[in-house]
Parts: sequence; C-alpha cells; structure tokens
Amino acid sequence: MSEKGSSVSEFLQSSGNDHRQVALDYLEKHKLLQIFELLGAKIAMSKPNDPQDFLLQELSKVSALLQRGQPVTLFTEKDIQTMFGFFDITGKGTVSLQQYFKALNACGIDYPELSVPETDPIDKKTFVKFVMAEVMNKAL
Repeated sequence: MSEKGSSVSEFLQSSGNDHRQVALDYLEKHKLLQIFELLGAKIAMSKPNDPQDFLLQELSKVSALLQRGQPVTLFTEKDIQTMFGFFDITGKGTVSLQQYFKALNACGIDYPELSVPETDPIDKKTFVKFVMAEVMNKAL
C-alpha cells in the first residue's frame, strides 16, 4: 500500500475478502461509518467557508459527547419542533401520519424501529416525542 497512487479500496479489493471484512468490522465496531455520515450531513447543511476546520471542530464535539456517554445526533429536539412547523402547513397544530413518516425520512429514518403514533392526526407534542425517540434510537 506504500505505492504512490494506491487507495484503500484498491488495497481491500486486491487483498481478498478477509482484509475487507476485517476493515468493515473495524468500521462497524467504532461506528465510524455513522460518524462519517453525520459529519457529511453537517458539512452539507452548514456549508462552512473552511470545511477542514469545521470537520475538526465537529469531531472534537463528537468525541466530547461520546466520552461523556451522551448521544450524538444530527437533530436536536428544537430542530424537530421546527420541523413540525414545516409539516404543519395549515397551522392547525397537527400533522398527518403520512407527514410524520415524511419527517422521519427527512431525518434519515426509512422505517421506524419503535412504536408509531396511534392517532391521526398527530399533535406537536406527540410528533416531537416519537420523532425524537427514533432519532435517539439511531444516535451514536
């Protein structure tokens, strides 16, 4: 792998499935793919002038949260409350179950793993509670 121009993917492809699986197991064990996905989403949303500095700062934040045993997520409860307003286009204070599922998709959740609200329409408090539960379930 010391040859100039060789890449990690070339190394994994040439080294057979054993090395590839070891690498994938390592990435999974340390949740690195989720961290990269989270950082990629944050950088795409923020569009910082200095992306390298932004990534270093975000990695420091992620590290500090993980060391304290706190969950690392892309969305906060405040973000979910704001999201409710985007889906409550009529201003009635409720959203449909279909809008709830679209909100989950917007959070990167294709299929809920936890319980789904039993009411339709869904009020803001219920929406925030259920969406946050799904977000926290996917947290690092």
